[in-house]
Amino acid sequence: MSGKKLFGTIIVLIALIFSQGILQSNLPIAYGAEPAKLKIYIGPTSVPADNKAYDIIVVQLQDSKNIPARAEQDTIISLSSSLTNVGTVDSAITIPKGSTYANAQFHSTFSPGSTTITAAASGYLTVQAKVTTIGPVPSTLAVYPFPPVIPADGASYPAIIVQLQDSAGSPARAPLEGLSVTLSCSNTAVGTVDTSVSIAGGNTYTVANFKSVALLPNQTGTANVIAVASGYSSKQTTITTQGMSTGIDNLSLKVFVGPSKIMADGITYEQVVAVQVQNSSGKIVLAPSGVLVTLSSSITEVGIVQPTISIVQSSNYALANFNSTFKSGTTTIIAAATDYKSSQQSLITIGPIPSKLSVYNVPSLLPADSRTYDAVRVQLQDSAGNPAKDPEGDITVYLFSSEPECGNVPSSVTIPFGESHADATFTSTPIPNSATITAQSSGYDSGQTKITTYLLDKFTLNVSVAADPASVFTGSQTTIKAYVTYNGTIPAPRNNVTFTSNKGGNFSNPKDEGNGYYTALFTAPSAQNNTVCTVSASASKTGYNSTTGKTQLTINPSSISSGAILLRVMEDNGNPVSEAAVIIQLPQAGSQIQNGITNQTGYVTFENLTPGSYSVQIAKFDYDTKNTTLQFAAGQTASSTVTLFKSAGFPWLIVVGAVVAIAVAVVAVYFFVIRKRREDSDET
Repeated sequence: MSGKKLFGTIIVLIALIFSQGILQSNLPIAYGAEPAKLKIYIGPTSVPADNKAYDIIVVQLQDSKNIPARAEQDTIISLSSSLTNVGTVDSAITIPKGSTYANAQFHSTFSPGSTTITAAASGYLTVQAKVTTIGPVPSTLAVYPFPPVIPADGASYPAIIVQLQDSAGSPARAPLEGLSVTLSCSNTAVGTVDTSVSIAGGNTYTVANFKSVALLPNQTGTANVIAVASGYSSKQTTITTQGMSTGIDNLSLKVFVGPSKIMADGITYEQVVAVQVQNSSGKIVLAPSGVLVTLSSSITEVGIVQPTISIVQSSNYALANFNSTFKSGTTTIIAAATDYKSSQQSLITIGPIPSKLSVYNVPSLLPADSRTYDAVRVQLQDSAGNPAKDPEGDITVYLFSSEPECGNVPSSVTIPFGESHADATFTSTPIPNSATITAQSSGYDSGQTKITTYLLDKFTLNVSVAADPASVFTGSQTTIKAYVTYNGTIPAPRNNVTFTSNKGGNFSNPKDEGNGYYTALFTAPSAQNNTVCTVSASASKTGYNSTTGKTQLTINPSSISSGAILLRVMEDNGNPVSEAAVIIQLPQAGSQIQNGITNQTGYVTFENLTPGSYSVQIAKFDYDTKNTTLQFAAGQTASSTVTLFKSAGFPWLIVVGAVVAIAVAVVAVYFFVIRKRREDSDET
C-alpha cells in the first residue's frame, strides 16, 4: 500500500472514531442526573384578558445540561406575577419527589398586557418568563345619545351611553375593579344627567339617565354631555329634546343602536336597540295606540335581536336586547309594524377572527419513561397570533406524532365552543428521541411543535424465545424467534440480538422482523440419542440493561436403524400405474417430506428411512387420490400394493372427439374455398 493510501485510510478511521464519539455523547441519556436549575415554560404564551384561569405555566427541574431531572425530594416552588392588574399566578406549587415538573394556573384579568412570572426555590437560581393577555386596550371614553332626540316632557330617560374604547374606536373592557365616570351637562335648561356612573369590571359600557325639562310641542332644546375619567381621554355628545304631540298618520319607525359597536363575545347586550315613532317630517311623536314592533337581524351568525317589542300608547320609543355571537361582522337590524314605515340600522360586532392552529408543548422536554403527560396545548389564533374562538361550535382537532416510537398523542382533541384552546396528552416511550406534533382541523391552517424525550431511568431489555418446531432431526432446521420488550411492556426495536446454543449447531444471521421480533434459522447438530438443546437469545442496546432469554428444543438422531418402503400402485384391473406421484412423511413436527414417481411396472422405493408410521399419498391425473398409512420397524422393508381407481370425472374423450371433428370441418371448408377461388380464376 502506498504512503498516500495508508495516510488516507488512517484519516478515515480517525474520522469514524471521532464521529462515533460525538454520536455517543449526543445520546439523549441522563441517568440519575441531579437537578441543578429551574425552567419556566408558558404555553400558550398569550391568553384572552377575560378574567379566567388557565393551566399554562410549568416549572421544571433540569440538570446542568438542560435535561429534565427528577426531584430528589418534594420541591416547593414560589411563584409571583410582576403586574397583578394583568394577571396573577398560584403563589406556590410542589414538584413531587421523582417528578420533573409541576403545573401552575395563571389567572387573567380584564386588563390586557404582559406580566413577568417569577419562579424561585431554595437552592436554585430564580427564573422568569412572560405571559401576555390579549384584548383591546381602553384609552378613551366615548359618549352617545340614545336615541339622539328624546321627549322634552320632564321625564328621565336612559339616553346617555358611555363606552370604553381603544385607540381604534373598538369597544374595550373596564378593569377588574370597574371604572367610575363623571358626567356633566352644558345646558340645565334643557335637562340634567346623572353626575356619575360606573362601568362594571369586564363591561365595555354603561347607561346614564338624562332628565329632560318640559317644552311646548315641537319646541326643541340641545345640550352637550361630557364624560370624564382619570387616565382616559374624554369625549362629549349632543342630545336634543323636543316637546311632544301625538302622531296622527303617515307615521314611521326609526331604529337606533347604541353603542354602534359591541364585542363578538357570545353574550346578551341589554337595551342596545331603540325603535322610535316619528312623523313624516322626522319629528318624534307619541304613539296614538300600542305598537307591536317586529325585529330581525340580517345575519344571524353575527347576532340575533329580540324578536318583538311593544311601544305603549302615548310613548315615543321602546328598547330591545341583542345577543352577540363569537363571529365578528356587521348585521342590519330591521324594524317593522303594521301601518308604520319600516326602518333599519347597522350594528357591528368586533372580535378576533380565527384562522390557524398553534401547538405548544409544556414542557417541551420530557422523560422517556412510558408515562402519559398533560403536556400538549392546541390554541385557535387569528392571523396576528392572538387567541380566538370559533364562531360556530366545538372544533375537532386531529393530532399526529411524527415519531410514534418516541411518543404518541391522542388522535383528536376538542376545543369547546366559546374557548380558545384545549389540552391533550403525550405518552412517551422508553425510546429517547424528538417528535413533531401536528394539529389539523378543517378550515384552519395547521400547527406544529417539537417535543424531545430523554432517558432518565435505565430500562431492562426483556427477551422471550421460542423454537418452531421445537423438535427436529439432526441436520434439519428450525426457526428461533426472540421477542424483545422494555421491562416486559412495549416492544423494543433496533437491538443487537445474538443467538447461541449449548449443544452446538449453526445459526443464520439474525433478522429484524420489526416491532421487537428477531428470527434466525438454527441447523441442529449431530446427535446419537434424543437430545435436549438450550438456545439462548441475548439483546443489548446502548443505555439499556441487557438480558438473555432461553428456550429448549429436542434434537432427534437422523437414523436409529434405517428401513425402506417398497410400494406398488395398480389399477383395479391389475394393470400397473406408472408416473403416479407418491408422497410420504412421518407425522412428527419437523419431519421432512419425501416424494417419488412410480416406474413402468408401478413400483417406487424409499430407502434409508427412520422407522415409524408414515402417511402416504398417491395421486395421478384421471385417478382418485389415495391416502394410506405404512408402518415398519428398524431394519425392515415395508411392502404394500395400493389400488387406484379411475376418476368418474369430466368426459374428456367426448370433448376431444368433438374438438377433432370441428377441426376437420374447418380444414375442409378452407380447402373448398381455395379450390373455388382457383376455378373462378381459370374461367376468367
